[in-house]
Amino acid sequence: MRVLLTLLLCLFAAMVAYFCYSVYFYGGRWVSNVHNPRIADGKQKVIMGTVTDRDGTVLAYTDAVGERRYNGNRETRMAVSQVIGDDGGKVSTGVDTFHAQYLLGFKSSVLERLSDALTGTPQRGDDVQLTISERLSRYISAQFPAGKRGAVVVLNYKTNEILAMVSMPQFDPTDMDGALSDEEAGALINRATQGLYPPGSTFKIVTLASALTNLPDLEDFSFDCTGYYAVGSYSVTEKSAHGTQTLSQAFRNSCNTTFAALSQDLGYQMLGQTAEALGFNENFLFKDLIVYNSSYPIDDLSADDLAWSSIGQGRVLATPMHMALIASAIAGGGVMNEPRLLRSITTAQGSERALPQAAAPRRVLSESVAARIEKEMIGVVKSGTGTRAALPNGYTVAGKTGSAEASDDKSIESHAWFVGYITNDNAPYAICVLVEHGGSGGGVAAPLARKTLEKAINLGL
Repeated sequence: MRVLLTLLLCLFAAMVAYFCYSVYFYGGRWVSNVHNPRIADGKQKVIMGTVTDRDGTVLAYTDAVGERRYNGNRETRMAVSQVIGDDGGKVSTGVDTFHAQYLLGFKSSVLERLSDALTGTPQRGDDVQLTISERLSRYISAQFPAGKRGAVVVLNYKTNEILAMVSMPQFDPTDMDGALSDEEAGALINRATQGLYPPGSTFKIVTLASALTNLPDLEDFSFDCTGYYAVGSYSVTEKSAHGTQTLSQAFRNSCNTTFAALSQDLGYQMLGQTAEALGFNENFLFKDLIVYNSSYPIDDLSADDLAWSSIGQGRVLATPMHMALIASAIAGGGVMNEPRLLRSITTAQGSERALPQAAAPRRVLSESVAARIEKEMIGVVKSGTGTRAALPNGYTVAGKTGSAEASDDKSIESHAWFVGYITNDNAPYAICVLVEHGGSGGGVAAPLARKTLEKAINLGL
């Protein structure tokens, strides 16, 4: 009986501990769930707060009769549609739903509510200012390849602020009937944070990081690319043979066979450890936004699966936001930070409410490895596959292109990727561009990255 009682007490303690853990890490997500009746009830009783961009442009507000309204410019509404969301909560990751706890006054103190009651003031939620730029978001939307789907993420890698998070296609929150009638287009999905894609050759950043961390004598490394590399029952191929290359040349040329060969030296354990250090297989619990988990499966330990995963194919999946965070971590000397979408929160009484506390920065790569990767990424833009991302006027861009195959028989156009950042301190912008079935990363994603970075510089964000 004593043993049984002890066991039951231990199980009860474990249940309480798990409950506390769940409330701490998931409580905010439960509160903001669109099915939470408190949200529907709050909208009937509380004047929902205003949402603005970093420059003060109003993106969402509540009118005099209590109706939720959005920016009067249709291009602006469309450009920020997945970030802001809609009044009905169809976009559950949008600010209007995910941050309803602020906008509907759930965070108001007893004194704040008492003050409203004593003065007869209708209860009003907090106003929320975001880090995104409406002008940059609108520009990206206009420059995105016509008729294509995808996403563009721009981060300030010094402040961790999200400057743009554009997803294509878009919807108009004032015409939800139109958006819902064309659900096949997927406009209600934020592809920047919810879209999971094979990262293609942009994943070679991870493979290179693992090689630099774990393999000795890479300064003397050379590999003879004959155009194919046999591994298991498959062959990793190239369009043409690169010949004998150093590691730097292979990265600049985005040589699949070289990195497939490197993967066999690394093995699943070392490559998997590096991938997980950089955020793959991690449950992102960011305070400001929901980001789906990128995956690097390690259950199939076959040599050919390892080879394909090392070049971002096979079963490797990543979101554009995650790849932008990896670029930001390299720019930051190997330290990854939590992205921030909330810039300020102002109460109905005009005081500043404390922002949710971000997780502590964490080192994901050594400073020396990050510096070497930056050098190689600069080489990609200067003389490799990413030359069309280069900026004029003394700005140096470090980047990596990717053309991720979307079908086994190559019958479907590849996804076009570019991941990188500006190295100059006065323009600390990291970027990820993904164009679904866009074709060449160097030919499609890199030019869009260049235009976006130029616009960010011109706006002085």
